[in-house]
Amino acid sequence: MIIRNLRLMRRIYVEWPQPSKALMLCFPAFFILSFILAALKLPFWAVLLPIALAGVSVFSLGFCIFRDVRNTATTWSRLYRESKNIAPDGFTIADVPTIKGMGFMYMLMGAMFVASSLWTVFTTAR
Repeated sequence: MIIRNLRLMRRIYVEWPQPSKALMLCFPAFFILSFILAALKLPFWAVLLPIALAGVSVFSLGFCIFRDVRNTATTWSRLYRESKNIAPDGFTIADVPTIKGMGFMYMLMGAMFVASSLWTVFTTAR
């Protein structure tokens, strides 16, 4: 089961259209960059800036999924069906409207990342 899910995640990365593929990698990259900047003892605002950028990338990825930009949500649903051996007309939890709802939740999560990092920067300014 775990191997099947890992294969699905790999196929999603390989077959997603370009804006979504790049945005999917930006979130962990910016998040790891914030830890690197913290280890380098940079100012606090410089550490929170990559977290805000990670939030922007998650929001943008959610927008691509929610609006089905270049068939992002449709591709995700098709790949899920193929990985679980479900017929194209068969019922599944991962149909396109549900995945679009997940995209909306990604948009909210990204907005909260940006808002919380900016709130932290402005309330702890000295």
